[in-house]
Amino acid sequence: MSSNNKNLHLTVQERIIIEKGIENGSTKAAIALTIGKDKSTVGKEIKKHRELVHKSSYKINCANMKNCSHNHVCDNCADFKPFTCNRRDRSPGACNGCSKYTYCRYDKYRYKADFSHKKYREDLVDSRTGINMSYEECKAMADIIVPLIKAGHSPYHIVTNHPELNISEKTLYNYIENGIFREFGLLDIDLRIKTKRKITKKASNKYKKREDKKYLNGRTYDDF
Repeated sequence: MSSNNKNLHLTVQERIIIEKGIENGSTKAAIALTIGKDKSTVGKEIKKHRELVHKSSYKINCANMKNCSHNHVCDNCADFKPFTCNRRDRSPGACNGCSKYTYCRYDKYRYKADFSHKKYREDLVDSRTGINMSYEECKAMADIIVPLIKAGHSPYHIVTNHPELNISEKTLYNYIENGIFREFGLLDIDLRIKTKRKITKKASNKYKKREDKKYLNGRTYDDF
């Protein structure tokens, strides 16, 4: 794949290649070379979107658990050694295709292309809403705010009577004017005071005044 792909987001096809590479036991560097990305990009992608599919059945993840001679009493055990797995913890970073997968009793992680791409899309949408909350949190807030605004309540009245929203009146105005609740049927024009308020100087700078007045040359009031 061409090197001009390095600065682009991962596609679902590239994530499928990553998943197949993990199953084949390829290194992060080899997978990165295949899709034209940096190996750190592949490493971050696998670590961020891999899924914990099995929680260790051991109380403590000790590498000597199978050959324990202390009846699995781990407190102050001299033979304790933290369990590590090169395939899971280093490269490629997930347990797909591991020959020990079926009988391994330690934490197991799988990387799935479709799951990873779905999570990526959700994270992308959440990061571009302009607010520090998830879609579910935004919807829960909208379920309270939208009906009240439609009923004629003011933002001040809403935040005063619903402290669980944990936002100020100014923040609520900003959310509404920035279209955060547009998806839930609430526009800034729905604010009763919106049609009465005079446009601010800052907001007026968004509108470019028409400078070309050549069409008025030679015209007088009598022409009308």
